[in-house]
Amino acid sequence: MNELWSRASSDGSSVNLNESQIPNIIICNAVLIVASTLALGVRLLVRIRWLTGIGMDDVFCVIGWVFGFIECLVCILMTNYGYGKHIETIHDKNTLAMFLKLDFVTEITYLLSLGAIKLSFCCFYLRIFPGNTFRRICWALMAIVIAETTEEVFVVIFQCSPVSKAWDPSGTAPGKCLSLGVFYYISFAIRLVTDIALFVLPIPKLLKLKMTVGKRAGLLFMFGLGVLVVVTSIIRITYLSNFSLDHTWSLVNTLNWSSVELGVAIFIACFPSFKTLITFRFPGLRRILGLSSNRSYGGRYEMYGASGRRTDDPRSWAGPRTHVTSAKFGHVTTTSRAQTEIEASRNGSEEHIISSESPAGIQVTTDVSVNRSHSTTPPEHNAGWPLNE
Repeated sequence: MNELWSRASSDGSSVNLNESQIPNIIICNAVLIVASTLALGVRLLVRIRWLTGIGMDDVFCVIGWVFGFIECLVCILMTNYGYGKHIETIHDKNTLAMFLKLDFVTEITYLLSLGAIKLSFCCFYLRIFPGNTFRRICWALMAIVIAETTEEVFVVIFQCSPVSKAWDPSGTAPGKCLSLGVFYYISFAIRLVTDIALFVLPIPKLLKLKMTVGKRAGLLFMFGLGVLVVVTSIIRITYLSNFSLDHTWSLVNTLNWSSVELGVAIFIACFPSFKTLITFRFPGLRRILGLSSNRSYGGRYEMYGASGRRTDDPRSWAGPRTHVTSAKFGHVTTTSRAQTEIEASRNGSEEHIISSESPAGIQVTTDVSVNRSHSTTPPEHNAGWPLNE
């Protein structure tokens, strides 16, 4: 890469210098920016407005979106420095050097974004799925993702010594660079294994749930969307072997698929929130699509990606009361067709999709403390679970 200028200048191959892939680059990255931003906005709105608020899975998703946004934006900016056109059209070494600098940025942001999104999925699983074995596997997978991302970022940053040699187009700067061809394929293999593990991990839990075939299929479809990330990653790696001296031209497919991989991963991470948004804001559309209501699984939560309803939602209450008595409840257990465990704490409630050896359906285990008070304040202003549910 650092000898592009001198080697391309001596290349006598014939190409059409009027060709341009710039429109494809701009359209691809602009669409992905809009789609991922919309998906993240819906996720945050749903979590803040109707669910338990922002969690660590949301934080990592935002981090992944930030780096993904930077990656897409930099790809668009690179078109000002020869990206998307043949390298023979670049007659200024400084322009090519800037192209290489921005390419360097896309490599790092791609790795950081992908790592953050994977951590978001892991935190999401820890939020909704119980079980010591499952959680240990989740934590181990998170450790692997962190180690993998750290190692890859470190190698990319220090692939050249000094670092600045990575964007030296003439190859005359003192120092040396590593050949990262083998590294890219090894990293892809590791990422592919973690991707598959990440999206296969919840499947056994979902298969053990006792529910209708339609609802089970809906859950499997939602979690199975992660296969799209694996597919885009495989497509992306096929273009790594197509690099040529015409780097500003041949890099387009690789970077476009890198952007697609990030955009798809972010959208899938936010996909469950769309169901919750439709449930609460578009009941007519919910009926048309045949989605379950917010009370299909016990009332106060959504099974499709929700992790508990906010306790101040007025729809959870039967109506205002003028006298609120108090009690100290131990454990309340009810059963239905799907098996779920709900843990309530002073900070809100969390739902856990579980399966156990018991044939019972939904298990709701709740610790609730209600202070005695006499007030005309509507119950939605009081903390805790509603006494009539």
